[in-house]
Amino acid sequence: MKDETSISDSKIEKLAKKLAKTFSLDQEEALGIVYEEWDLVEDLFHAYGKVKEVHQHLTHELNHTYRIA
Repeated sequence: MKDETSISDSKIEKLAKKLAKTFSLDQEEALGIVYEEWDLVEDLFHAYGKVKEVHQHLTHELNHTYRIA
């Protein structure tokens, strides 16, 4: 059984930094998004493991979910 807290703080920080750059946010706003979408972030880390891949899939999901028509 996988440990629920297996996502390191450094991975979360790296993901937030990438999100901040992608969406032109500051670090705090990006961290807010990470924690707001925690279930998705956790699932993506368990599925892909690497920050780069999680960022790619999370960005796609956020664009799809919050798309403005």
